[in-house]
Amino acid sequence: MRYFLLFLYVVLFTACSTARLVESHSPYRAEKPKIEKILVIGMTPLTEFRESFETRLQKEFKKHDVEAVTSISVLNGKLTPGENTEQQLNNLEKYLLEEGYNTVLLSKIVQVESHKDLRNSLYSLRGSYRSFKSDYYANQGIFQGDDINSDTKVYHTETSIYTLPENRQRELLWQGEIDLKNPKRVKRTIKQYVDLLISSLKWDGVLP
Repeated sequence: MRYFLLFLYVVLFTACSTARLVESHSPYRAEKPKIEKILVIGMTPLTEFRESFETRLQKEFKKHDVEAVTSISVLNGKLTPGENTEQQLNNLEKYLLEEGYNTVLLSKIVQVESHKDLRNSLYSLRGSYRSFKSDYYANQGIFQGDDINSDTKVYHTETSIYTLPENRQRELLWQGEIDLKNPKRVKRTIKQYVDLLISSLKWDGVLP
């Protein structure tokens, strides 16, 4: 009954929202690792969007007894958006483990101009990265905003949750793709985006 209600909520929410779940999956078929402390990283050149997204998601994770920390409060002085070496990311991973983090969430926000472009980008992204370090390193150019333009009508977002390399067989815990159509009002769009993201994590058994 609980899962049926979650499914119904996602369907009704998507029908009247600018946020639409395209697909989600987890490589874990049995018991999933528990998210205890997670670093939330929004990868976008839109600073206002990033800050609002990370802060709101942090609050939602707290409601599910998960300690979440925003990248804006942690990464200053450790990483420079768009200009990091693999060694710097290795050092960051070491720091996160020392501080008790067991997961990292990366949410990439990329603007596209049509549904055709969206589909092409979606299937080229899935399963491309084995760890948060390779994902972040390969996509850190997003912070520079080279491909951003004001005429875009659809955002494609891909959110991945990775476990940190301690006593685990695989690093990707969960991945989901969400479309944001004509996101004109930042606060409303962020709320719908985060609500749908949390609902998807619950549906897939990543959150209780």
